[in-house]
Amino acid sequence: MSQSSVRTAAVEITPELIATIVGTGGYTHPLFNPPPADAATAPLPGQGVLLMMGGLLEQSGALDHAIALVELKNVRFLKMVSAGTTVSVELVALDAHQTSSGKVIQNYRWTALDGNDVPLVEAHAVMLVNRHERTDAP
Repeated sequence: MSQSSVRTAAVEITPELIATIVGTGGYTHPLFNPPPADAATAPLPGQGVLLMMGGLLEQSGALDHAIALVELKNVRFLKMVSAGTTVSVELVALDAHQTSSGKVIQNYRWTALDGNDVPLVEAHAVMLVNRHERTDAP
């Protein structure tokens, strides 16, 4: 099993970023829309964290060979992400297999980490990739 690992650059989660994702995403739950006096305490929705994880991974270049995200599974939100949190992502390549078309289905573990390396989110990502990366595929 391949265990190559990549760590992305970090991004700081700001109140403006949270407000943009909450507003654009149409989140209505009071947790994400506290009274104006408490607006700075609103957390980033879990789907927003996943969005940030995907963007950080793309920016890292580690998935330049990827064609498409096929599936996210076993997603676990371990800690709430709020303004002031710095987030980076660790990408670990797991097993892979070749498709009949010559592409590769590559499994990855994505872990969002805060600035103290505390895990925030863990997810198993299944991706369709071009074969050029070293994988366990034949």
